[in-house]
Amino acid sequence: MVEKPSKVTQLMIDWIVNGFVKELIFNLKLPMKKRFDSVYECLQLIDDELAHYNVGYQLQAKHLYHDREEVTVHIQVLKVPQNLYS
Repeated sequence: MVEKPSKVTQLMIDWIVNGFVKELIFNLKLPMKKRFDSVYECLQLIDDELAHYNVGYQLQAKHLYHDREEVTVHIQVLKVPQNLYS
């Protein structure tokens, strides 16, 4: 899916919070300007939202050498409160 990084980030947060996924890998397409700032804002949004919902997770983000136009993010959900989606 080719979409703005903020929209992809919000969709991934929604999937996690609603209990649709336990693990996911997605790419954040980098804008032409302020690439680092854009990625930082997305990762901070993930952290803030998942902390708000008390979701435990592990996150990895890598800027792969062969694809300089995107950052690959891996999130493994460790704990989701039962009353969140039941």
